[in-house]
Amino acid sequence: MIRTSLLFMLTLLLGVGAFAQPPGGGGGGGGGEKDKVKREKIHAQKIAFISTEVDLTPEEAQVFWPVYNQYEAEIESARKTRRKYMRELRKSEDLTDERAYELFELIFNSEKKESDTRLSYLKKFSDLIGKKKAAAVFIAEEKFKRELLKKLKKEGKNPPPPDHDRP
Repeated sequence: MIRTSLLFMLTLLLGVGAFAQPPGGGGGGGGGEKDKVKREKIHAQKIAFISTEVDLTPEEAQVFWPVYNQYEAEIESARKTRRKYMRELRKSEDLTDERAYELFELIFNSEKKESDTRLSYLKKFSDLIGKKKAAAVFIAEEKFKRELLKKLKKEGKNPPPPDHDRP
């Protein structure tokens, strides 16, 4: 219990930099302060959840979390790009066949980039914390997402909006 509490506090300290400013340097875009606070709270819960699920030692957490924060920033960048293309696709009814096709190519390429990023970081994580724990990181992410969505659905709430670029 003490180890879990210590690990939770350590990961919160290490993870604070990850959400002190949104990926890409912040500034402009949608979402109010209330939404930002919700996202930060969820992010802190995610850090604690992953730390517990993966059973990171304090030493592992110290080297893992800065790399994980880089991973999250890269994933968010790919998602932000994809959302931009999706917004263009939804907003414009006057798209030419060529532009619609091009947008889907760009969307699929951003999905591929996200997948390639995950594969790359699986290898990086395994170098830091071992293969089993590296795989457990991705399992824990999915488990956290499922539990969060289930909790929000049960409370009758919608999930918080993503950073900045709501349509």
